Amino acid sequence: MLKETDFKSYSFVQKEKIDELNGYGYVLEHKKTGARVLLIENDDTNKVFSIAFRTPPADDTGVAHILEHSVLCGSDKFPSKDPFIELAKGSLNTFLNAMTYPDKTVYPIASCNAQDYHNLMHVYLDAVFHPNIYKRDEILKQEGWHYEIANKDDELKFNGVVYNEMKGVFSSPDDVLARKIQEALLKDTPYAFESGGDPDAIPELTREKFLEFHSKYYHPSNSYIYLYGDVDFARELAFIDEEYLSHYEKKTVDSKVAMQEAFKAPETLKDTYSVSEKEEEGVYLSYNVAAGDSCDNERGLAMQILDYVLFTMPGAPVRKKLIDAGLGKDVDSYYDGGIQQPLFSVIVKNAKKGNEALFIKTLEEALREQAENGLNKKAIYSAINNYEFKYREADFGRFPKGLIYGLNFLNSWLYDDTKALELADSLTPLARLKEKVETGYFEQLIKESFLENTHKAYVYLYPEVGKNERLEEELKEQLARMKDKLNAKQLNYLIEDTKKLKEFQETPSTQEELEKIPTLDLSDISREVLPFKNKEVTIGGTTAVVHEYHTNGIVYSDFCFDMSELPEELIPYATLLTEIYRYVDTEHFSYNDLATEINLKIGGLSFQTGMNVLVWKKDAYRPYFSVHMKCMENQVADGMSLLKEVLLSSKMDNKKRLKEIISELRTKMDTRIPAAGHVYAANRALSYIDPMMKYKDTAEGIGFYEFVKKLDKNFDSNADLLMKQLVRAQMCIFRKENLTLSLTGEFNFKSLMEGEMLQFNRMLYDMPCVKAVPAFVLEKKNEGFKTASKVQYVASAGCFEKEGQEYHGALKVLKTIFSYDYLWVNVRVTGGAYGCMCNFSRNGYGFFTSYRDPNLSATLDVYKKAADYVRNFEAGKRDMTKYIIGTISGIDQPLEPSALGERSFHAYQSGITVEMIQKERNQVLDATEETIRSLADYIESMMDAGTVCAIGNDRKLEEEKEMFKQVCSLNQ
Repeated sequence: MLKETDFKSYSFVQKEKIDELNGYGYVLEHKKTGARVLLIENDDTNKVFSIAFRTPPADDTGVAHILEHSVLCGSDKFPSKDPFIELAKGSLNTFLNAMTYPDKTVYPIASCNAQDYHNLMHVYLDAVFHPNIYKRDEILKQEGWHYEIANKDDELKFNGVVYNEMKGVFSSPDDVLARKIQEALLKDTPYAFESGGDPDAIPELTREKFLEFHSKYYHPSNSYIYLYGDVDFARELAFIDEEYLSHYEKKTVDSKVAMQEAFKAPETLKDTYSVSEKEEEGVYLSYNVAAGDSCDNERGLAMQILDYVLFTMPGAPVRKKLIDAGLGKDVDSYYDGGIQQPLFSVIVKNAKKGNEALFIKTLEEALREQAENGLNKKAIYSAINNYEFKYREADFGRFPKGLIYGLNFLNSWLYDDTKALELADSLTPLARLKEKVETGYFEQLIKESFLENTHKAYVYLYPEVGKNERLEEELKEQLARMKDKLNAKQLNYLIEDTKKLKEFQETPSTQEELEKIPTLDLSDISREVLPFKNKEVTIGGTTAVVHEYHTNGIVYSDFCFDMSELPEELIPYATLLTEIYRYVDTEHFSYNDLATEINLKIGGLSFQTGMNVLVWKKDAYRPYFSVHMKCMENQVADGMSLLKEVLLSSKMDNKKRLKEIISELRTKMDTRIPAAGHVYAANRALSYIDPMMKYKDTAEGIGFYEFVKKLDKNFDSNADLLMKQLVRAQMCIFRKENLTLSLTGEFNFKSLMEGEMLQFNRMLYDMPCVKAVPAFVLEKKNEGFKTASKVQYVASAGCFEKEGQEYHGALKVLKTIFSYDYLWVNVRVTGGAYGCMCNFSRNGYGFFTSYRDPNLSATLDVYKKAADYVRNFEAGKRDMTKYIIGTISGIDQPLEPSALGERSFHAYQSGITVEMIQKERNQVLDATEETIRSLADYIESMMDAGTVCAIGNDRKLEEEKEMFKQVCSLNQ
């Protein structure tokens, strides 16, 4: 436990024991500058540091966002052009990023290595307080925006990383709507502006305003410093003071965000979003309210529970009313507690124009019915139980716990210095809410927040055919007129400025500059791999694989059914089952009551399809259907009962309900695919040449999307076939001979589950069914999928294995080199794309793919030249060490117990041994320049396939359609 005397340069403000975080919280204030400091002391080895600043925008130029990018482009002590990338290459970070929010900018890092943690913190502190932006105007031009013209006969264009990133964001109707909701509800506050930047306004940002923003807000007196975990707090706080804070004087920074005065009556805002072709439906109807104060933890949790009970859980009553009224194809809702005045939004998607008044009437009638007749109390208890389980489990996937906690603290700390730890405890307010269920509290909250609340806004978004093309054409004409007005001297200035920026981008940092970036040594890295824990036992006649990890009393079980012999025509139906289960009635429960039972009795029940590469044979793979259940040890019997109820007695004969599910799925995929176009394009490109990826595309990629579109469009004529095929798929999949059980925890699983598994196996299907191993016909389609997006997602894929070219661990190092050097420089820095990535898998296939990319053929040219880059690759010992450390950082990410069990089971299913991953690790650690150069033939073989898939702007794809065999609309 820390003492007040440990912090001589800081005032001790508050200390609190935090059971939920297994430690203590300390609130400090730097004596000289007033910098706010929060420490969380516990035994978590995944240490987190962050520094945040209140950065309220005053316009839509995106200055806060551009500055977030720019400060990481070199600083006084670390003057190389991209310290962020150098850190990514050569550190053992478990998190390294920066984020711009509507009212704050946050710079977090995490590492399990104490020296690495210190190094990362040092570079970030220098970046935010002493960035190179004052010395190099190229940084703003590169990261924000610039005029681009290489020759006098070229078009004049805008380019820049954030400019292109936000063009991608503004291509999404969901993102446009979210922006308009804040603008409507908080119109007199900084939240009315786009902190990320509106592409139309970004070019209005001047260098003077850019530097002024940094000078004003990036000061210790406006900072929030956070350290978490088993940190040497005395050492790090002394360092922060001596190296940075002590060099500043306290100043008043006007960064507080004013509260929006409540409206006296609801307001309405209307706008449009771009679509490629005319849509009869496609309207977004939204009902939005200001929902209290972000510092009120109990009310915030109550609003989240209302969201779940009224709108989100299967069969949620208000959501059901909106769907049954035929207002649209999907209903979304969310509570945004990450700003000073939280918002609650209800959104109907794919609605028809003219239903605006009916939408408000239906929604408020449904809310009034719940408030006056009373909510389903059992549903509220189940929702609270669900939240309690999640908070106790504290599994945030790949994100460090300390990061999530730190970001959550800012949701109160940023607005009230006395409430730094206000949101540290969620279990206590949840317990209080449980006591209020029978008191009418939640019903009254509906009245106060929705029905009696005049601070609301109705925001409607309408589809406009070719809007993006119209705006692009207007911009093109505007820039052409501007160019025409330039005299020869002015035009030459822009040409020279473009050339100067390109030279800046292409000139590498000096060795002296690079060596100032602190790095670790290979001796800091263990050569030993983390072993698998796979203990094979038989439980109830089924092979079970036990993974003995400490899980705090939680039983994680995965029921994995082999789908290798599922006929090809049933593959998409298997995926549909994952969308249908829990959302249709079963033998004993309505789907609404089923969700309540699951939340009351266990921690969760979910369904997914997937596949494992089988390492012992080329192009061999095993598709599977997995049921994931998590519960406490004393809940296993209830969990098994619910699993059987869902898996074996779900009713597939309700056409109306199935139609709703398909329609909702179609709507979700309409926006999901363009938003993650880099993933879908890469998988589609791989599907032309890889049987496993062809299966994956059919099951969950663009192939599956095409299946869903067709089913949605012709549902009535295909409904009987749908029901028949769903039953066929169940009969083929859920059979005893297909089942393998994965169990994670420190329990006697044999005694815990023997009886349950015997009964479960007796209930599985055993009647004859037609089995067939899919025999896909592969075809290099090279497709371009047109959308209303302003940017592209460009992929190319191939097979790198041929005689003498087996998978090698150094490919992981090459991935790091590509990601942080070749692709970063040529596709992001020079090309202006927001991102570009690659991967090389153990089965011999690889890909390149770009993200929010203004280019198409230019990006493909970069991919095509990748082999030459590798063939001529040069790096000194220090650089190779950094590449290797950066690679190991990705391999050695800390995992939660459930993920450790999944890792072990995946290896078991795929045939991957500890010896294999040890060999791979050795190859990573022993990689040299020569090793990397030897991989040039691998990349050349991969690119010889010549596969291309792109998703993006319809005009851009049409202009460069010669690279495709087929160009078509994605959404039609």
